[in-house]
Amino acid sequence: MNVLYLASWFPYPPDNGSRQRTFYLLRELARKHRVTLFALYDSDQNPADAEFLKPMCARVMTRPRRVFRPTRLRAIPAFFSARPRSIVDTYDAELATRLARETQNETFDVILAGQLSLAVYAAALNHRAKIFDEVEVGLYVDKYVQSFGLTRWRNALTWQKLARYLKQLTARFDELTVVSAMERDHLNTLGIEAKRLSIVPNGVECAYETTEPVAPKPFTLVYNGALTYSANLDAMRYFVRDILPQIRAVEPRARLEITGRAPQVAQNELSDDNAVSFTGYVADVRPVVRAAAVCVVPLRQGGGTRLKILEAMALGTPVVSTAKGIEGLNVRDGEHLLVANTPDEFARATFLLLQDDELRMRLSANARVRVCAEYDWRVIGEMMERVLRRAVEDSK
Repeated sequence: MNVLYLASWFPYPPDNGSRQRTFYLLRELARKHRVTLFALYDSDQNPADAEFLKPMCARVMTRPRRVFRPTRLRAIPAFFSARPRSIVDTYDAELATRLARETQNETFDVILAGQLSLAVYAAALNHRAKIFDEVEVGLYVDKYVQSFGLTRWRNALTWQKLARYLKQLTARFDELTVVSAMERDHLNTLGIEAKRLSIVPNGVECAYETTEPVAPKPFTLVYNGALTYSANLDAMRYFVRDILPQIRAVEPRARLEITGRAPQVAQNELSDDNAVSFTGYVADVRPVVRAAAVCVVPLRQGGGTRLKILEAMALGTPVVSTAKGIEGLNVRDGEHLLVANTPDEFARATFLLLQDDELRMRLSANARVRVCAEYDWRVIGEMMERVLRRAVEDSK
């Protein structure tokens, strides 16, 4: 098939969850199909890196992302718009024109639009087979449920507007994909329908190998998530304030290492007792995660599925997570990881893994088998392949 992949995230380097999904889906689809990639890139990326993607693509086109910067001046017209404020503020008319021209100049069998940022433009294209990949609303639901007062009212307004907009937008696609059953249930609650709605989860590269020795770090806990994302920052505030002191009261050698970008204000807030360190941006976090004794995932909000958990499991690092953290993953407490939902429970579970080598090895072995059987990108690529073929067949 001739596929046009509209990616909300330029996939090189694949150094965060969204970029990884784009990179590995692109790689898997390119094994069998002719793929043209159009991707938005961020200020920390170099579009010249498209050279690394050319072996997988017939063509690579890029455009800088318009960043959502809410201001009071823009808030008033956005308030009266039927579209969510982020869509109003970031809409790029030149991008819409360019995509219309590209689809007029070349015939594509199917258009795959990744996430809302580019689904907005794909919906307007007159094309027979279109897929909206990774429809996600869980984060907005959590923000509404967990807020109070004026903030809750504002979040409710955002949620209601987004829900109405998504119902209209998704009706213009033949297929929708979500990354978890939880996200599917959210869409069903909203009455959002497509010809078909499929779960195509996030994944991990199980074939990863390294010849570099990784020095083990006893008593080291790791959180592999950038604090520029609000759900990650909330998780680390919760862990450092309510959980880590309990662990260190029993095991004072315990240390937490946080990977990814972290604003200086967040670092100052979280590192008061010198028990927390920050790696900053690293191109590949896998050696850091692999060397840790335990991966902690104390998430309390957010949608989708947690690549950080799959990544740790594939690397053999045991995981302690909240129930929120494992939403959408086919894993079980006590078999593949430990689940803890209160500060006391989380501290006890983490300390147990620091002390019990037999438990660590059993959970790690079970988790790797499960992840590589169900969440390897080769497996997920086959899922997306079926979605694409179905969309094309149904459109004939």
